[in-house]
Formats: sequence, C-alpha cells, structure tokens
Amino acid sequence: MRRIRLQWRKLVINKILHADDSPHQIALGVGIATFVALLPLVGFQTLIAVAAAAAARANKAVCVPIVWITNPVTMGPIYGGCMAVGGWLLGRSNSHSRDALLARIRAHEGLAQIVDWSFWRELGGLFVSFGADLWVGCLVLATVFAVLGYFLSRWGVGSYRERRRQRLLRRELFRIQRRSSRLAADKAG
Repeated sequence: MRRIRLQWRKLVINKILHADDSPHQIALGVGIATFVALLPLVGFQTLIAVAAAAAARANKAVCVPIVWITNPVTMGPIYGGCMAVGGWLLGRSNSHSRDALLARIRAHEGLAQIVDWSFWRELGGLFVSFGADLWVGCLVLATVFAVLGYFLSRWGVGSYRERRRQRLLRRELFRIQRRSSRLAADKAG
C-alpha cells in the first residue's frame, strides 16, 4: 500500500505539479477529466478526456487518473446519484415508475408478459425515463464538479508552486549567507 501511495505521489509531483504547463493548463486538464469522468460514457472516457485535453492544450497526464474515478466499484453510486439529481430536476419520481413496472411483472404469470406489447412499451418508457434522468443529472453534476475542480486545482497548483519557490529562495539565501560568512572568516583568519 505504501508503494502505491509513493508511486501516486511521484506521479502527481513529478508529472503534474512540476510539468512545464501553467497552472491554467493543469487545472483545465482536471476540469475536462472531471467533466468526462461523470458522463455515462464507460469504456471511452479516457480516450475522450485525453483527446479533449489535447484539443484544448490542457495537461493530458492529469486526465487519466481523474477519469478513473468512475470505475466498476464507484459507477453504481455515482450514476445512481446522477440519476436521482436528473429525476429531481426533471420533476419525475423514478420510484413510482419502477414500482408500476415491478407490479406489472408480478401480475403476469411466468413469461407471458414478454409477448405483451404494453409490457415492452412500459419497459421502453422506463428506460427512456431513466436515460433522460441519468444524462441530465450527469451533465449538471459534471459541469458543477468540473468548474469546482478547475478552480480548486488552479489554486492548489499555484499555491504549491509559490510555496516551493519561496522554499528554494530561502535555501539559496541560506547558501549565500553561509558562503559569505565563510569568506569573511577566511579574510579575518
């Protein structure tokens, strides 16, 4: 576990924070990757994020780990939350539609409902409703989190680089003082 943490730290510090890219380019990469990560484009997210980052001249190295936020373990909660937000924004109650479909399935015996056109029409309507709820929720949350990710990462990269610059200046000042005190001691002695 420690080795993985050190590898991630090395990636973040060496490939992202010390990259020749500006804080804006790094933050833009974070924003793009966050936006794409929250869209239901499973399997294509990495490719889309890296291509969008290349087109926008953003940092591409930051895209890959952020896009992997949505993985098989986290997809359920993320997309479930997006669907709930989308249903709320569209003013729909998904639980009512699901309950109606489940009641319809239970009302039929065996597989007889499969040949009934109204069953398939209800099922199709339910999937369209879920799809609309999912996409609306994903687009809204992706936009909100991408904007937050951009501004937070731009601030974070800028403050990290400023602290590092100050630390290097203090170190250089200490070296100069030490060198001048040695020279003064050599002249006095």
